[in-house]
Amino acid sequence: MQKIIILGGGGHAKVLIDLMIVNGNYEIVGILDIGLMKGAKVLGVPVLGGDDILTDIFNKGIKTMCIAVGSARDNSTRCRLFDTSKQIGFTISSLIHSNSYVSEKSTISEGVQIMAGVTIQTSTCIGENSIINTGTIIDHDCFVGKHTHICPGVIIAGGVTIGNNSFIGPGATVTKGVEIGNNSVVGAGAVVINDVPDGLMVIGVPAK
Repeated sequence: MQKIIILGGGGHAKVLIDLMIVNGNYEIVGILDIGLMKGAKVLGVPVLGGDDILTDIFNKGIKTMCIAVGSARDNSTRCRLFDTSKQIGFTISSLIHSNSYVSEKSTISEGVQIMAGVTIQTSTCIGENSIINTGTIIDHDCFVGKHTHICPGVIIAGGVTIGNNSFIGPGATVTKGVEIGNNSVVGAGAVVINDVPDGLMVIGVPAK
């Protein structure tokens, strides 16, 4: 069984620990989180220290890790941790819950996390280090960029494009063919029927 280290020890880490236990394909060595006391445990997984020991962990032979830092609109921390970990030499695992459906004709990039109840239909591409959270539906021919967080319960219709570092809030709906730019935010429960430019936040029904 492959050994893995978890970077981050909050609520998102708990979800990923549960995912890996259910899937049964990783031995979780420990958690790195500067905000937690060394020796504490999260769902039984020990905290080994902060991310300042990432290089030491790698040199001890743990070559695979996952980023268990979620995001609330701002994905910059996930992006930074991804880049730092890659520079050290880690493989950042793509984690796909066994209770999800991902078409064999879709592409899942490095570090993507797909939670329970997700459906990803054919000819869709999910960019590296993105989170597709619980119960989300992404239909055919969609593109989700790097370091983007699609929150629980989102519905994305066919042919949608979502840029890098964007955030789609819980329960939002994006209608067919819409393009959402880089660094954009869609508020919780919003219904997006028009394109969203880079760096813009939209809310409401329809989203504005």
